[in-house]
Amino acid sequence: MMVRAVHFAFEFQPRTPAVATLYYPGDDRRLDEARLTGRLPAQDDGPWSPPWPVVIIMPGINIAPDCYRWLARRLVADGLCAVTYAAVGELGPAGRGITPGLDLAALAPGVAGTRCSATAVGPLLAGLGELQGGDEPVAGRLDLDRVVVGGHSAGGTVALHNSTPAWIPGLRAVFAYGGHTMTSAALGHGEAAVLPVPAQVPVLLLAGADDRVIAASRDRYRPDGGSPRSGTPEGDATTPDPDHAEPAAHDPVGRTFSEAVSRDQQDSWLVELAGAGHFAICDPVDTTSGRSFLEPDTEHADPAGRVLLGDLIADFIGQALGRTDDLTFERHREHHLIGRWARK
Repeated sequence: MMVRAVHFAFEFQPRTPAVATLYYPGDDRRLDEARLTGRLPAQDDGPWSPPWPVVIIMPGINIAPDCYRWLARRLVADGLCAVTYAAVGELGPAGRGITPGLDLAALAPGVAGTRCSATAVGPLLAGLGELQGGDEPVAGRLDLDRVVVGGHSAGGTVALHNSTPAWIPGLRAVFAYGGHTMTSAALGHGEAAVLPVPAQVPVLLLAGADDRVIAASRDRYRPDGGSPRSGTPEGDATTPDPDHAEPAAHDPVGRTFSEAVSRDQQDSWLVELAGAGHFAICDPVDTTSGRSFLEPDTEHADPAGRVLLGDLIADFIGQALGRTDDLTFERHREHHLIGRWARK
């Protein structure tokens, strides 16, 4: 088997196309047929027999999809196909750039939880449907009734907010690395509010114990824009203000799992990797955009952490799709890089 890719475009917004790449199992016994075109026929036997469940990998803000190619290749090795994409849209204070596609109006008070907020997934699934009926090597081989949606950072947040088949047809599971549902105070939910996760499918929440991007984002969740709540009115931090307790530890991923994921069917997990940063899921790490400068040593991170992430995601998907049992996933609990593990 050889991992190969099909590139295509879909209409993210009116007159705003996005570029996507679908990775699939190619048949390396038929390389001669691709000698002039590069179009390698799909592998139709063995562990890679179609139809293949589809895994959508949603990017973080201003993180190029190539950073997740390694994960797509890892998932194809398990008999899945995986799609990454780059949609460009408004990012609020960050201007315009790569976005997973999130309708912030759908997260407003009184609206959150009532409609889909993932603006790219529907058009992307439509694009995959066109490939399914086209003449590409993947035609007729995609299982769009078994869809897994996952993402990194903001992409993981989008996956969590839309974890129901009512909004994403065929959805079977969601996963997120460095994603959570703690919501900016600017949306009107109050300080450090964690929005409920629909969780109509199994959920895997992954986090890094040394995530400096999440730590640096704490001010977003305070209505005062981040002013400390300790010290005297004059700002003397050595004299505590008796009317305000010290702020609780900033743990939006952990709180999302404990407070926002109400699903309790023993098929959802929170896993934290010791020493891992926000960009542990990226290889390579793009240091030219986004906030990777907050973790300047991320390019030298232990590669064992990334291998573990790939195995965790692949085995979680296998369990959610009924391909493996939960013992296959639970075996990772004893890995030396696991810092926190919870299940519900």
